[in-house]
Amino acid sequence: MNKFIELRNNYFEKEQNSSFPLFFLKKYQEENLVDTLKLEILLKSFKEIIQLSTKKELEESELIKGLAYLGQNDYLDRYLVKLVMDNNNLLTQEGFDKEVINLLSKEKTNGAIVYALIDSCIECGRDVLTKEMVGNLVTYHIKQLDVFSIVIDYLYHFKVEGFESIIYEWLKEDYPINIKIQLIDLLVELYSLEKLNYEDIERLIPFQTNKKLFSDYMAIINREQLVKHNGLTILQSMFYGDFENSGKGNNGGMAVFLKTLGSELSKSKEVSLVVTLTITNEWSHNKSLMNFYSDNHLFLRVPIYIDETIKDPYLKKEQFIKRAIDRFLKKLEIEPDIFHVRYLDNASKAVALLSKELGKKLVFTLTPDPHRNMINNDGTLKSFDANDFFQKLNKIKIGDELIFESDQIVGIGNHIMGKELESYFPQLLKEDKKETVWMISEGIKVDGNSKNSDEKSTHNKELKEVNLKKEFFDRPIILNVGRLEQLKSQDELLKAWGNSSISDVYNLLLIGGDIENPSNEEMKMIHSFEEYFTEHPHLRDKFCHIGALSNENIRMIENEIMEHQENYPQIYLCSSKKEEFGIAILEALSQKFLVLGPERGGVKSYLENDVNGFLIDTSNWQTISEETELIIQRLKNNPAAFKKIQDAGEKTVKDRFSMEEIAKEFLLFYLSFERSKVNER
Repeated sequence: MNKFIELRNNYFEKEQNSSFPLFFLKKYQEENLVDTLKLEILLKSFKEIIQLSTKKELEESELIKGLAYLGQNDYLDRYLVKLVMDNNNLLTQEGFDKEVINLLSKEKTNGAIVYALIDSCIECGRDVLTKEMVGNLVTYHIKQLDVFSIVIDYLYHFKVEGFESIIYEWLKEDYPINIKIQLIDLLVELYSLEKLNYEDIERLIPFQTNKKLFSDYMAIINREQLVKHNGLTILQSMFYGDFENSGKGNNGGMAVFLKTLGSELSKSKEVSLVVTLTITNEWSHNKSLMNFYSDNHLFLRVPIYIDETIKDPYLKKEQFIKRAIDRFLKKLEIEPDIFHVRYLDNASKAVALLSKELGKKLVFTLTPDPHRNMINNDGTLKSFDANDFFQKLNKIKIGDELIFESDQIVGIGNHIMGKELESYFPQLLKEDKKETVWMISEGIKVDGNSKNSDEKSTHNKELKEVNLKKEFFDRPIILNVGRLEQLKSQDELLKAWGNSSISDVYNLLLIGGDIENPSNEEMKMIHSFEEYFTEHPHLRDKFCHIGALSNENIRMIENEIMEHQENYPQIYLCSSKKEEFGIAILEALSQKFLVLGPERGGVKSYLENDVNGFLIDTSNWQTISEETELIIQRLKNNPAAFKKIQDAGEKTVKDRFSMEEIAKEFLLFYLSFERSKVNER
């Protein structure tokens, strides 16, 4: 019994006057899962606002009354902004505008309220702020960068003049690069490119430390760096990664996949341009706004200020991101035919909104996340704290909206995963959606393993650079590759290895994370490693943690490990609580590792127990160690048995997940849009 799936089915079986979030909120409370007064009060506010959004006829007075809820909760604020936007036709000077002026004139108005109101005004075309009010808002919220950034956006959108000298003063302040770029954009918009003081701008410290960023940015605003394309243009968004930082922070396998897919697609004569787009806040030396990874595959880093200390940083920036991406693409004269989004978050929602505003096609890769994590092991609904609850509810809501808005939907994996999607998203079975779903797997570039003497020399040099001692290979190895975070459970893997007989035989090698400049989550994971070895110092020499490496270097290490396989299988163990697909797992399979992957998620669509790998319960360290020990005991000193499974794993990748073949499926999929456009004519 899966109570969440049951609720989804109950909701979509009949026409509902309410939204699923409201339906779910009521059921959640009926199950007595609300254990704090704070959450109870918030749920009451949410229900009242959601009920307003589902009313057939709304009055401006009700909208204005709803503004009183602003500032209680970031998720509630987004509902309110959307409510205002959806009812733009009701807004008047005497009503909405007057209330906004009243709220923004108060010196101590909460920054979240200021942000939501200004964002609403921009989207609804309500130019209500006087120059004096703008000055007061900036003065009071000068250190709240999100508020400062939205005020700049307001000045840009409504072309509010009279701030030229103060903008140059703001540029001298210690603001992040992305806000400085926003200020320069404002100067150009208000006072023309010709009047821009290049010397003052070039002297800014961020541009002194990254001269390439400055020269590229100047080339863009001078229209010197236009991107030539005259055929099918595909934009794929990637808001959790950067091609140059794989394995660091929130950079995972998706960056590797989209980099390879984009380059492979761009080889087709039927594709003019593939654009992979991300948002970048960290501009290391020589990092550029745009890089070509093949002749027709462009990687764009959009300079949008995002407060990454916030747990859900894209939440309130949805409309801002939409506007900023639109402006950036127009500067480069890029007009995508197809927008492809891949996450249930507000940044992906922003791209979806932009595609619809521009009248373009929208593709959505759909995964049941967080849907799979809404229940306990016995199938009953989980209880969450307030922040987790609203974050998950927001993702569920975005997922339903993107399904409704998408022209086509991609599911990851085979028909088994397709059936799982239908269980979490019953609306896919409705007449208008059941023909829109394509199941396409992810893939990797499959290369041969042979190396000449020069390559081996380079290989040995790079192994030394990552501080992996040769003697570490004297024992069999359990390898894990991925970003450091709780969902990936490297801390649980460490305990599973160290608290069992596994460490008597195997060394443990973890690759991933930014060791030099770790995020808070990475720092917690690294600290947990140190704590463990403080209590178990005898295991320290059998363990190695290496920071994130390029995909090429990881493959070299994997090759080196496999060259030492003897009586025990070399193991790749993915300890994630669940994995939507697992690019790193495919990489390990292609290198002939014995792969152990999580039974929850999409790995089961290609990994079969005792055939080409093993699915294990990764709920905690005990289940990981118990099931891993059993597998090792069965296969030790039996090379014929484990090599047969390893060979089957390699064959699985070559036969089903070669990037060349996966790219052909995506190309066929994208070209179906072109054929449909011709038919529409």
